[in-house]
Amino acid sequence: MREHTLIQDWKQITDDHIKRIGQLIGEMLDLHREYVKIEKTDIGFNIFTLCSDKYYRENFHSEIIKAFLDPSEKHNEGNKYLHIFIDLLNCLNNQNHIKKSDFENASVETEKQYIDISVIDDVSKKAIIIENKINNAGDQERQLPRYYDKLKGDYEVVAIVYLTLNDSKQPDKSDWTDEDKTAIDKILKLIPAWSADNSKPNLLDNWVSQSIINSENADGLLLLKQYGKLLKFLNTNSMDTSILKKFYEQLMENKDNYETAISMRNMLNDLPKYLAIRIKEKYETDRFSPFEEMCIWQGITAVFNRFKFKDSYFALDIDCLENKYKVSFFKRYGDVDEKVVLKEFQEKINMLNDFSFNDIDSSGRIFGNNRLYRYFKIKEENLIYDFIDSFLEKLKQIK
Repeated sequence: MREHTLIQDWKQITDDHIKRIGQLIGEMLDLHREYVKIEKTDIGFNIFTLCSDKYYRENFHSEIIKAFLDPSEKHNEGNKYLHIFIDLLNCLNNQNHIKKSDFENASVETEKQYIDISVIDDVSKKAIIIENKINNAGDQERQLPRYYDKLKGDYEVVAIVYLTLNDSKQPDKSDWTDEDKTAIDKILKLIPAWSADNSKPNLLDNWVSQSIINSENADGLLLLKQYGKLLKFLNTNSMDTSILKKFYEQLMENKDNYETAISMRNMLNDLPKYLAIRIKEKYETDRFSPFEEMCIWQGITAVFNRFKFKDSYFALDIDCLENKYKVSFFKRYGDVDEKVVLKEFQEKINMLNDFSFNDIDSSGRIFGNNRLYRYFKIKEENLIYDFIDSFLEKLKQIK
């Protein structure tokens, strides 16, 4: 009676644990979808990361952007890059159209009156303010209104650009007056450095990429390509961090969530062993013929061993991995030329036509050897069993 009660109690504990796992998975499903959409970016051989470790700082980006916007700089493209930037600004708010002709005599400076980048035309008396928040710095007290006030007496400020790393950051308006909001909101341009949503205008797609297309200067073209890669690299890294922050916060919402997540990780780590056991249990009692024996190797590989053909012995290995099954058929030992014989098997057994001599290692590198390989998705267990059943029958016929 006591044993029956213990079994019932244990069943209740495991049922409750599985239920918590299901609830946690459901709660984090949207976060998972957001995470897998991120296109991982390798910055590769990049001049900006090679020559400096300051590419996270806002002054670094301000100097680069200023160099291209400034018509007098040594890119020798005149106001081309500035005009493309104005096209980007006009994409964001058509009711506040900026004329390129108002900036034919523009000068571009950084840190003038503490403004990150100012674009000023002393002939038309028009100005553009660019506040660079690519490093995600917080706003100072009435920062944008103060910059507006510094220039409005001498110039008409036609745009205030709030440049961020991604589209999640907004200006802090908590200390703005009603007059500030009335004056600034109509000329405020929110521009992310890059956005995963292609429909949203951003600095990379709508300025850097367009400048690359229109560049005639080889040096400028190279620098723009390198800078574009840097912006995307910083952005995707930031998205990773942002999602991990949300993940952490969700784990901390409930005292059981973290332990449940640890349990999920441990079960996922053990899952390949279980999948190998399932295959072994299905075939180990005389169902592995014409192979002479069956076992599990290193915990995760179901091994069909010792199929004799032409005085050599062949094996079928099924590696049960985290996200796939890797099936390989090969000569275990013997004197025959394994590649020649394996090609003979391919000719005699049609299902081996889907196999190749190429394997893929954990880093994604493709290499070849004298084995025939095929991969099945983790959800294709039934296909694995169908393949094994049919393959065993074909081997019996050959033997």
